[in-house]
Amino acid sequence: MVAEHASATVTEEKDSNILCCSDSTDFHMGHSCKSIFDVVRTGEVCDIEALVEKLGPEALSSRDEWGYTPAHWAALDGNVEVMRYLVERSAPVDLSCLGTQGPRPIHWACRKGHAAVVQVLLSAGVAVNAADFKGLTPLMTACMFGRVATAAFLLGMGALNHLTDINGDTALHWAAYKAQEGAYRLKLHGAANLTSKYLAYETQVDVASFIHHPPRHIVLFCSKIELEPKDKNGKTPLLLAKSHRHSDIVQVLVTEQKRRARWMPPLSEIWALLFGGAGDSKGPLLLFMGSVLLWGYPMYLLRCVPITWNILRGSHYCFIYWNLLMWVSWVVANRRDPGYLPLNSDGYYRAIKQIPYFDKWKKRNLVLSRLCHTCRCLRPLRAKHCRICNRCVKYFDHHCPFIYNCVGLRNRMWFFLFVMSIAINCSFTIYFACYCIAIEGFEILYVLGLIEALVFCGLGWILTCTSILHACMNLTTNEMFNYKRYSYLRDKRGRYQNPFSRGPILNLLEFFVCLPDHSNDHDFLDDDSI
Repeated sequence: MVAEHASATVTEEKDSNILCCSDSTDFHMGHSCKSIFDVVRTGEVCDIEALVEKLGPEALSSRDEWGYTPAHWAALDGNVEVMRYLVERSAPVDLSCLGTQGPRPIHWACRKGHAAVVQVLLSAGVAVNAADFKGLTPLMTACMFGRVATAAFLLGMGALNHLTDINGDTALHWAAYKAQEGAYRLKLHGAANLTSKYLAYETQVDVASFIHHPPRHIVLFCSKIELEPKDKNGKTPLLLAKSHRHSDIVQVLVTEQKRRARWMPPLSEIWALLFGGAGDSKGPLLLFMGSVLLWGYPMYLLRCVPITWNILRGSHYCFIYWNLLMWVSWVVANRRDPGYLPLNSDGYYRAIKQIPYFDKWKKRNLVLSRLCHTCRCLRPLRAKHCRICNRCVKYFDHHCPFIYNCVGLRNRMWFFLFVMSIAINCSFTIYFACYCIAIEGFEILYVLGLIEALVFCGLGWILTCTSILHACMNLTTNEMFNYKRYSYLRDKRGRYQNPFSRGPILNLLEFFVCLPDHSNDHDFLDDDSI
């Protein structure tokens, strides 16, 4: 990509000159060609019909001096009615131009973000992954020029995000190379393939090195690709980053080179190898299981029960009860569906079909932010896609590593019982440990058990109290920490405002009784809102 940047720039400048002079340049072709292109650009279907009746239908298949068809100019202007007329008259709407780039009309529509024209072309049979002479697909073109709504529409219509052009660049590469932040974020949330490699000269690191605003996401794939490939000019990614003064990327690359030069991997990588990567690690769950089953219960049965059973029998009964409740609540919280949204929902496809009309839709930003192209669903308010479970969860609270599941609408009460039973059990453990120390004196086993109980007891009570606080406020943990991201948690002046809170008592009833939500989150998809 970098090696061909100069030629690509020339091609883009040429195309830009063509597009800019389209309203004023006289075409040195026959009178019929000049007339048909001028009339198509005016956008009046009646004038086109009159001219076609005079010149014949072959006028719709003519080309101008640059090799473009009338469909190209209709796509560029975003005239849906003209494009529909061309389709109805069986005019060619999927021909490449005769230049070196060879764009089709769908590429021009994506370049300008005319999603309605794209919809007409796809309905006419144009392939959603149609490529020009350089292998650019409509999705790549939309990402290249930052047309987020059009890119979302193409993804919903089945566009493949892992396809590459002749240089091995995907749509994500073009979004990054052109510094199109919106399309870049869309591709990241649309299950983009970050590990695909170039087929020719460069890797993703070269592209990231050229970005005007270097993305931090480079660390996601640095460990999976070669760091020292050379382009046609013999430059490595590190040299490119230094020459363009991208200090953040230089620091990442240097750090990665030092990490790979070590003979022994760091402890974090050893932990990830044994228990899983960050977020998806089973380490916290195994730590909890091991400390309870291999340490806590043996100490309780072998040391605590013989000493204190006859003295503290009532406390032991309570301790056993809360342990049983802890394991039952853990199993339910772990195995129960937290509230996954259905895949391939009708609301998603309804929203995709209405994307071409977003220019006339006041709620387009709201709907675009709710589309999940991985689950192919339309997320309601308070739902979020969990990158660990790879599913969208209704009333997403957080992903808990101790239950190895998301906490959502359907299992949040069981999670609360789990953390509360841990807190109570650890409180009993501290009580038993202090009683044993008072009888037998300070022993290393009692001291270690007391320290472990204090740690888990503090964690348990913190989680219990925060869960009660969130329930009283009718907020999820995700909303509590990220409330600035969500517009529905701010008033018109940008200050915090919770529209879901109905007072502590009703909020607690909603949390524990799990009252159904009768509001329809898809009301904005009705026809009367367009």
